Amino acid sequence: MILYRQIIQQAWRNTIKNSWLWVAGVFAALLTNIGQYNNLLGSLDGTNSWLRINNNLVEFWTKIVLVVRGAFSSPLFLVIGLLIVCLFLILLFLAVNGQIFVVRQVELGLRSGEQALAKPKTSSWKQLISNWPIFWPAAGAIAAVKLILLLCLLVVSLLMAVVYMINQPIISSFLYVLLSLLALALIWFVAVWARYWILLLLTAKKSNLLISAKEAWIMLRKNVLVSLEISIIIMLINLLAYLLWVFVIYLLAIPFVLLTLLLIKYLAVSQVLLIAVANVLLIASLLILVGFMVIFETSLWLNFINNLNDKKIISKLGRIFHR
Repeated sequence: MILYRQIIQQAWRNTIKNSWLWVAGVFAALLTNIGQYNNLLGSLDGTNSWLRINNNLVEFWTKIVLVVRGAFSSPLFLVIGLLIVCLFLILLFLAVNGQIFVVRQVELGLRSGEQALAKPKTSSWKQLISNWPIFWPAAGAIAAVKLILLLCLLVVSLLMAVVYMINQPIISSFLYVLLSLLALALIWFVAVWARYWILLLLTAKKSNLLISAKEAWIMLRKNVLVSLEISIIIMLINLLAYLLWVFVIYLLAIPFVLLTLLLIKYLAVSQVLLIAVANVLLIASLLILVGFMVIFETSLWLNFINNLNDKKIISKLGRIFHR
């Protein structure tokens, strides 16, 4: 039997010894579903969820129409629009490849034990070429997950809007609590299943969307309690990491402000320059945190799945219920 403490320790060592992977973690983070999960949680407030969705759609299509009209009205706007589209496609391409690279390298790092991974000697272009067979399945799985989350958002918003239309306070309150709990369970289930699906797809020798999705479903169905436990642990770790980052930023803000006042008073340094430096440092620290957490979280999930396949994890909640 293996303890969660051991899984966390192994993931921590793998993240620290392979710190060069943090850069790829930043690109992999571009495909995160945090925004969609926040929208799902926000949809539990059924008073204006449908109105918010409608406003977002109207605003989105309005911007698209304005961009298209501007592109056809001026050659300069057309070139700028094409450059923005190309930049978006390049970032999307790098994000998917970053996801593939991170998962495979993290898996190799966990297998190597205490030894750090050597940086790939092949060029970045050759690595992108080697990822091409798995690129489209990975992109398809990521797009499918986002589509599923969008459908969940529409369903939850519709149900909550119907509940708010009921005039009976007792019945509406009961249905609101019941549907909120069911929605939270749905959000968790989709999130964990999607995580299993992506990791199983990217670590399989022969990648297949449907087979990996079925394997993820079976794995989650057979290990619901341990999946719930590890997801809670990872959620708390992410929360603590964010709070620690905020604390450190506020702690360092005091000497930085004092240093800024001294530079402005005695060296006549431009305030605009100091503000730009502060913003650059803030963004850099945030990128480091994001890259670190992506590698750490991926290490946690992969290490957990490996031990889950070996049946070395016993649910703490299951032991309580069996007593």
